[in-house]
Amino acid sequence: MFYKSRNRAFNLASGFILFVLLAITSFRVLAAGSPTEVEWLSWPDYCKAGYLASDWSAGSPFKGRMPESQIRQIRASHDATVGIGGPHHFCMAMLYVGRAKGMNRKGKSAEILRNALGDFEYSYSRTRTNAPMYSLLTAYYGMALDGLGRRDEALQMWNRGINSQPKARESYLAMAEALLSEKRPKDALDVLLRYEAQKEYDTPDGEYFLGHTYFELKQYDKAREHADKAYRLGYPFPGLRNKLERLKQ
Repeated sequence: MFYKSRNRAFNLASGFILFVLLAITSFRVLAAGSPTEVEWLSWPDYCKAGYLASDWSAGSPFKGRMPESQIRQIRASHDATVGIGGPHHFCMAMLYVGRAKGMNRKGKSAEILRNALGDFEYSYSRTRTNAPMYSLLTAYYGMALDGLGRRDEALQMWNRGINSQPKARESYLAMAEALLSEKRPKDALDVLLRYEAQKEYDTPDGEYFLGHTYFELKQYDKAREHADKAYRLGYPFPGLRNKLERLKQ
């Protein structure tokens, strides 16, 4: 985990960072439902604890990587801090989305995303709409649907997250990212401004997305304003900053 955003232990920006890590790492896995070493290191503690407390960790090399007392403590506070049902299913599905994003073979990535859908549905069906990380769940579930070309279903999933938790950014950002990938920055900005009207505080990934979207719209002053905020808040990738610097040359 690269940074924490107040009460959100694992935010969407961390997920995008994970995608980049996975894209430059081999996709060899230990077994079905097993993380790689890089994936394990990228997981927040609630994912590690959920995995180690499940049958999936039987025979895993990650056994013993977290003290049993810590696992019990994290599991005891899970409902109040995370609230996602079957967290080992959700956490593996997040990894599947990351693996699919890093693959060039469309057929293989579709197979991985179909695996992700089953795990997302398992967790989704066991998660309350007021769970602390419900928006994160709907964001990733929608990303998997969108990656399989099921945009209408993805939009429905993202809107469920937004409507249930309008102050949480994850599903807004996932929707905006999908629109930006289709070269639809005006539509992406509409989504992000909806979030701006609801948010309680600035976040690195939220400011980055606004900056990137304004850059695509050639509104460079606003792009620079939000990029500066993102980097002050700790956004780790310099791509947008570099693009803005090149405009001065």
